[in-house]
Amino acid sequence: MTERPSIQKPSPIAASEIKQSSDPIFGGINIPKFSADMQAEVSPEAAPLWNFVTKHIRYIAGAIVSLVVIITVIAGWQWYREKQLAETKLNLGRIIAMPDPGNRFTELKRFLETVPAQLESSVLLELASTAVSLEKWDDALDFFKRISLKTSSAPLGFSARMNHAQLQMRKSDFLAARKEFHELAQSAPQEIKSLLYQLAAEAAEMSNDKAGAITDYEAAVAALPPTDSQSNAFFLARIAQLKK
Repeated sequence: MTERPSIQKPSPIAASEIKQSSDPIFGGINIPKFSADMQAEVSPEAAPLWNFVTKHIRYIAGAIVSLVVIITVIAGWQWYREKQLAETKLNLGRIIAMPDPGNRFTELKRFLETVPAQLESSVLLELASTAVSLEKWDDALDFFKRISLKTSSAPLGFSARMNHAQLQMRKSDFLAARKEFHELAQSAPQEIKSLLYQLAAEAAEMSNDKAGAITDYEAAVAALPPTDSQSNAFFLARIAQLKK
């Protein structure tokens, strides 16, 4: 009968054979032995770089940990800002939905005092349109002007200036309105130059400046596309009427 092989009990490892490291970053890794083992695997060409890394490894690891902490803090701050902005947009929507324009105007003015820069133009636009509905012309002029100054090169800024000029017409400030229409026409897309010169001509007519109105209607004709025969006929008729 075959004898069963005996299993030897492993002898315990002496405490002196276990080398612990007090390194705060690498914990229980025996850094000198680990470094020596890795050094044996490194090619001679890469040895200088490896020596530099092992010599400064604690500083490198510390820098990496610091970078991770910084990135985490920045990400947390961005998340907080986005959350705050989302809540602010909800509050703005609640105010805009108010049916009474007087209450809406009051709440929008209060809201403007603390609104983030990203939403300031939107609040100003709502204030301007609400002021128009309440016939608060001076307030509407002020808000449209602030929008145009804040977003002068954007389509919103251009639209705000057009509204500003039209409100000047409503207030019978025809000279100022005509000047603003001329300024807008200088930088306007070709498609709306004719309209702006027409508005300038109407402002000149309202101020009894026939010569100025004729000049502006002629500019409107020159800015028309060749296919717009209807507008062309209307402007020529106005010019003929003014020359009588």
